[in-house]
Amino acid sequence: METLFPFIGYTKLIDLKTLMHHNNSAPNLILSTAYFPPLEYFVELINAREVVTDIHETYPKQTWRNRCAIVSGNGPVNLSIPVEKPHGNATKTCDIVISKHYPWRINHWRTIHSAYRNAPFFIYYADLIEQLIMDSGPNMLYELNDTILRALLAELQLEASITFSREFVREPEGMKDRRFCISPKQKDRHGYEAPVFQPYYQVFGDRFGFIPNLSIVDLIFNFGPDTALYLKQTEL
Repeated sequence: METLFPFIGYTKLIDLKTLMHHNNSAPNLILSTAYFPPLEYFVELINAREVVTDIHETYPKQTWRNRCAIVSGNGPVNLSIPVEKPHGNATKTCDIVISKHYPWRINHWRTIHSAYRNAPFFIYYADLIEQLIMDSGPNMLYELNDTILRALLAELQLEASITFSREFVREPEGMKDRRFCISPKQKDRHGYEAPVFQPYYQVFGDRFGFIPNLSIVDLIFNFGPDTALYLKQTEL
């Protein structure tokens, strides 16, 4: 299959120490990689001056690195990418391989299509989201996530300066560290609270009420071209 979104990547690698002690009104930020990230990820990202994606951490299980959350007619659903860890539990995120032994791409798109086909802006963004999922180009998880993130930022006309880490730093001084606390598991958040998200129309809102902080695809399909403004107006 021809690659629709060839991986260009953030070819610039950065030493975290070069960012640790810079003073500026906008903070430097370190994040994990994430698959169609939740809204809090985007709010943090667009409010930072320099963003570093940590790809040298030891890969943790059951996080947004390989999953996203949407709402279907049956309620919240987690869509997970099956991955392989070449070095077992010691595998770094940069070495995580997307498994080819399960038709996850087809299943993800079918689930998203079923959940959002009646959303107000589905017809305007469906092709982009489908292509990002179905493109079989990147084999590495962080490359796929990087491609998706940059494509969405471009589509939403949001600017962000993002680089990959060169090494793992456990406690980066002078930087906001959101690598582990932006998590689907409450125990990993360590008191970090997500921004307060104002309710917006959701396809199944009459059934489940407003569910905040879902994947960015939920906001895009339901809020359309005002997605960027919504994110910018959400306070940290």
